[in-house]
Amino acid sequence: MSLPVYQHFNLKTASLEEVNSLLTRDLNLKHPVVINLKSLDLDEQRETIGLIENYFFSNNLSFKFPYPLYLISDHEASIAKMPLIKETQALPKFYNSRDGKMNVKESHLVGKNKLLQQEVKNSDASVSLKDLENYASAHRIIFELEEEKRFCRSILNRLLKVGKNG
Repeated sequence: MSLPVYQHFNLKTASLEEVNSLLTRDLNLKHPVVINLKSLDLDEQRETIGLIENYFFSNNLSFKFPYPLYLISDHEASIAKMPLIKETQALPKFYNSRDGKMNVKESHLVGKNKLLQQEVKNSDASVSLKDLENYASAHRIIFELEEEKRFCRSILNRLLKVGKNG
């Protein structure tokens, strides 16, 4: 068992065969994936980004979970729904490989992670994404209400302090 570290793929051409050989249903099931499109020209990069997005949407798969899929491209992030970055240094540090052996607790967590990966493989990505969005929106509302409560509490404390002092 190994820790989930980035799995890097470098596309040399924008051919449909090369892209199709890379895309599988369990591409991002066990590791976060980085696909480097820098060796392609800008038009080929845009076309390949479209092919990858279409694959995930047409097969009802998620490029966000269980592990994220990142595309390294010269394009701006606004042209795609997938995470686009300019260079590998911009990748989140969380999945970088670590030196040293795992301790007992880490090995136990990796085993548990493997079981969860098997469960995620059989789930519906669109339902999971909707659940995640509902969870996020509910917690966003809670956060905003808590901020409003803190603001009102600070005003009340200032009014009480002024009332006591005169």
